Amino acid sequence: MTWCRILIRFIREKAKHLKDNLPELHSKLEVPRRMLEERAEFVLSNIECAAVYDGLKERMEAQQTVLFNLLAQSDNRINIGLAQDSKEMAIASKQDSSAMKIIALLTTFFLPGTFIASFFAMPLFDWSAPTLSRVTNRHFWVYWAVTGPLTLAIMVGVMVWALWHNRYVERLQKTARESVGKRAAGDNGQNTDDSQKSGSEEDEGQNTDTEQSPERDAEKTGFRQKYSLRGLLHRQKRQSATAEAEP
Repeated sequence: MTWCRILIRFIREKAKHLKDNLPELHSKLEVPRRMLEERAEFVLSNIECAAVYDGLKERMEAQQTVLFNLLAQSDNRINIGLAQDSKEMAIASKQDSSAMKIIALLTTFFLPGTFIASFFAMPLFDWSAPTLSRVTNRHFWVYWAVTGPLTLAIMVGVMVWALWHNRYVERLQKTARESVGKRAAGDNGQNTDDSQKSGSEEDEGQNTDTEQSPERDAEKTGFRQKYSLRGLLHRQKRQSATAEAEP
């Protein structure tokens, strides 16, 4: 753009120089000079339009890039919001699972006592007794003697089962990781093993063919002798001879 303006300015200065220094050629050079200046102005206007077009194109591309960045930022914000929501849901579900575990633990703790109480179904308290010392039945200790050990046994059983379950899950995960590693190693060596197996099978097939070739040759010769024309005629003669020999 700058060099075009410099060139047009140079052309104008040279035309003015010719007009000032060569007045006798002014009439002859007036029309070409004017045409040259008009062409220079036209070229300059075209260059300016092209520069404006390039600037508009760059601006549009910049605006498009900005819009894409804004859309990407909005998508990222949406993804961040979804991640936060999923995190909150995970925390809430974890809290719910913890509450359910506590409820299950309390149920496990109180269930033996309720079961024993309903099992015995006996009046442990006599609220119509004249004194407070006679309210409880003298067999009330049987309830605690059975409920306490049973509750402890159930709690210990649950803890042992939880420990066994965790170890079982860890063992399964370890087995899965080892199997994945073995499969990866097996895939790498599968091609070489297949090539070696195919070579060994071909060698074994050749050995068996060489070993069984005499037997096969003998079978082929016997088959040919049995079903050849000479063999058929010979068998027919023997059959006719045996038929004549019979009374």
